[in-house]
Amino acid sequence: MTKSVMIAGVIALAVAATGCESMGTAAQSKTTQGAVLGGLLGAGTGAILGNQAGDGHAGAGTAIGAGLGALGGGLIGHAMEEKDQKVQQQSTPVATNKTKFCPVGGELYSEDIKYCPIHGVELRVKE
Repeated sequence: MTKSVMIAGVIALAVAATGCESMGTAAQSKTTQGAVLGGLLGAGTGAILGNQAGDGHAGAGTAIGAGLGALGGGLIGHAMEEKDQKVQQQSTPVATNKTKFCPVGGELYSEDIKYCPIHGVELRVKE
């Protein structure tokens, strides 16, 4: 088995394991999700490119790719979070006796919404 096939297999396993465990949770921030996914994809790309260079730089390529991928993914995820928060602030209803709130983030929602679209938890009635 060649070194590049082994590296690709390890990276594929890491992406699958991380995707199953952490990427699907509603409570995890998009910044974190973007950083994890970007880091893994960057590490895989860096390892492959470093190995293809042929001068034994797969480790350095992996580290550089992981760092740049995590940074880029985190920035994109953070921008997505800020956009979601801005939309949420603009659509927040005026508090009434039937207004619901998210117990995780405290965002307000109208009475017809059952689950928080950001955190995925059941909303509670604001008293």
